[in-house]
Amino acid sequence: MEITENQRLKILMRELEFKTQKSFADALKLQPGTLSDIFREKPGVGVSSNTKRILENSYNVNIHWLETGDGEPTIISKSGSNSDINNIETPTIDISEQDTSSPKEKSYVTERKLYPLVPMYNFPASASVIEMYNDPNDIKVVGHLSIPGSTKKSFALPVYGHSMYPTLENGAWCVLRPIENANDILWGEIYYIEWGDYRNFKRLLASENEEDVILWSDNQSEVVNGRPKYSPVTIKKESIRKLCLLTDILKKPNY
Repeated sequence: MEITENQRLKILMRELEFKTQKSFADALKLQPGTLSDIFREKPGVGVSSNTKRILENSYNVNIHWLETGDGEPTIISKSGSNSDINNIETPTIDISEQDTSSPKEKSYVTERKLYPLVPMYNFPASASVIEMYNDPNDIKVVGHLSIPGSTKKSFALPVYGHSMYPTLENGAWCVLRPIENANDILWGEIYYIEWGDYRNFKRLLASENEEDVILWSDNQSEVVNGRPKYSPVTIKKESIRKLCLLTDILKKPNY
């Protein structure tokens, strides 16, 4: 029997290692009941274009596979490796998956996964709008992470500062995936952004002017002279030099 698009979405929930339907629904910005209707193939309920956009932009899902079953569930970059943080390709480890599925589900399980090893770089990115200077020669890989859903261009940076608290705590590690086009921004999500002489973690919001981007700080509880300590900053899209979507947050590991 041919596997449908709705059934392939269920396969993706396992591939991306979501433990519950609710957590998967939250990630896709769906109501749990809607996702349940998709999984049980309720007539007239399918995978929307917005859901596909989130899967592609946030989890590197191969939409052609989702729609047709051809190819692999996720896309792995083929670009050459380079120690430069702007040209990252990380090694992969081949992990055989234990088959714990029922006979009915067995045909839906992918036999093997390629998990990229995500490099952890030693220079911090500020959660506040302050200039950060580092000698590129001092940038080093201090460890690796195995993160389901990451790509060969994913990398991790530590957070410095408190403007994104409580979402991002000082010293946390953020797993990031480069975004090539600023027009692909998912408004309301957190990004690592380089612009001018600054590099920050900020939640990006849409501006009334399509050429502008609002950098929002989650920490609005700290006040100075009656005003928020971390006020929003508006910049031009064209000033963005590097843009990476935050895909995972980890507490600082003990070395």
